[in-house]
Amino acid sequence: MSKKSMEQLKKLCIDKTLNNMNGIKTNLREYSSCKEGNYFEELTNEKHKNISLDLSHIFVWTPSFFTGMACLAYNETNKPMYLKWLNCFYDKYYHKIFDTPMNTMHDLGFLYSPYSVALYKLTGDVNQKKVAIKAAEELAKRFMVKGNYIRAWGRLDDKIPEYVSEELSKNHFFTESKGLAIIDSMMNIPLLYWATEVTGNSYFADIANAHAHMTLKYFIRDDYSVYHAYRFDEKTGEPIGGTNYCGYSDESYWARGAAWAIYGFAIAYRYTHKAEYIEAANKLANEFIENIKETIVPIWDFRLPENEKPNKDTSAAAVAACGFIEIAKLTDNGKMLIWADRIIEKLSEQEYLNEDINCPGMLKQSNGRDVYWICGDYFYMEAIYKRLNDIEIFW
Repeated sequence: MSKKSMEQLKKLCIDKTLNNMNGIKTNLREYSSCKEGNYFEELTNEKHKNISLDLSHIFVWTPSFFTGMACLAYNETNKPMYLKWLNCFYDKYYHKIFDTPMNTMHDLGFLYSPYSVALYKLTGDVNQKKVAIKAAEELAKRFMVKGNYIRAWGRLDDKIPEYVSEELSKNHFFTESKGLAIIDSMMNIPLLYWATEVTGNSYFADIANAHAHMTLKYFIRDDYSVYHAYRFDEKTGEPIGGTNYCGYSDESYWARGAAWAIYGFAIAYRYTHKAEYIEAANKLANEFIENIKETIVPIWDFRLPENEKPNKDTSAAAVAACGFIEIAKLTDNGKMLIWADRIIEKLSEQEYLNEDINCPGMLKQSNGRDVYWICGDYFYMEAIYKRLNDIEIFW
């Protein structure tokens, strides 16, 4: 793909970001994935109101992909309107982490890195720095010394917030979180590494490293496929075994989970220079590439039975592209850049990309469910920025 073509894609991302800001206004929420790409339609649809959750809700983890896109757009344009929009959410992020810290989960990195960390890096705003450090402190509290893992989901005291619906309270998010770690946390621990970088306190990075080493030991199989989740005895910390909540089965190979691991270990290496992290990132990436040589965009689970419909996951492709670019930047690995370019080019074809400015969503076929999803949109935009500008990303 030519640089000119990629610049045009970057402009499309900026235009979509601006339109989405106008769609959200001051109502930043957990907007669900959707078939038609209109993330905000559910606000006028009674049927979907229960899954359009406020930022304060313990269940949310994706709203900051909208703010992350606005931060990327601000970095490119330096236009005050982006900052004005972003700053109107400061009180919400502050309230969540300072006033209701128990109503948070392991995804604090996904929430605060593309918002508070990003804005601190872009503007030097010390208030955003304060908020992001507090988020890192709360994430660190989820570290289970017995087992050396960051606990996934739910409150640490296992209470269910009063605002949670009866139906949602039965979700595994609340009922099965004890003793559980998930691969997604490899993209949350960069918040801890950043906190050590800005505070000088090694406490945060020590926890991140302990969790990363645990992930290497238990999540990464001998063939460099990846478990989605791993369970430990909640009292002793003894390992029980791999399990699954997002892939097809316990022993399957969930594509987006592999992408989280690729990018997460590459970032961990950037902060620590620990050779085992970049070695893992490279081997995970090479195994991922082996599974996408024919399709470029992965099916949602690489071990999907033949009788199952092989739906794609563009979000996994976008995250993997970011990871490949990070590896290439850190190791001068030309193969990774070639594959990042192939993914970006493929995702930019009409089959996967909606270029209609009036449609909030960008990437079709996310999550193996033929839907648009803001997570995929954000990482697609980030991959383009990383490839074109070599800018400092927010993780």
